[in-house]
Amino acid sequence: MSSEEVELTDLQKLLRRIADSLNAAQAHYQIWFTLRGDGKALPDYYDEMDDYRYVDFFEASNAGHYKLMYIELGCLFDSDTRAASIRNLKEKLKKLGRSDLVSKIENELAPFTQLVSNIIVIRGKLIAHKEIGADSKDVHAAFSVVPDRICDLIGKSCTLIDSIHKELFGQSESIAFETDRFEKATFELLNVLRRGRS
Repeated sequence: MSSEEVELTDLQKLLRRIADSLNAAQAHYQIWFTLRGDGKALPDYYDEMDDYRYVDFFEASNAGHYKLMYIELGCLFDSDTRAASIRNLKEKLKKLGRSDLVSKIENELAPFTQLVSNIIVIRGKLIAHKEIGADSKDVHAAFSVVPDRICDLIGKSCTLIDSIHKELFGQSESIAFETDRFEKATFELLNVLRRGRS
């Protein structure tokens, strides 16, 4: 293989790894937000989630999906040169002479700059490293993150990564795509629990 072919193969692997993080972030976001978000499952399914037989599962699920959402988003915007991240994707695209795609990434993600910064801080202080002196309420107050904006960031990143993959490799299959299947699955699970309790 030529050096350019090696670069393209590496780039395709990187895009797929980024898509893995995006798809995982989307799944964890939807499950967490469906269980705890305003206007979602909590008011209507409180009795199912609070049932003594299941309450521990739902409490652990809520915390787990919340943390994993931050971990996956943190991976996506990691500054480490070894990470499968947007930053390293831009570097690879520059090497291939695709500054047009670098500009596309920067333009489409520009509205999320502060959100990404806040996500990275929360992940670092409360989840990945658990700083000794970091108080959860104080950190969330100082670096607020609106759940709907996370959804917007994930959606925009999915369409962006998918479009770049298709442009570079011409494949029709989507590697990252917006879906509501995890929200639907969460509601289906709650409906099964409701039927089982009645």
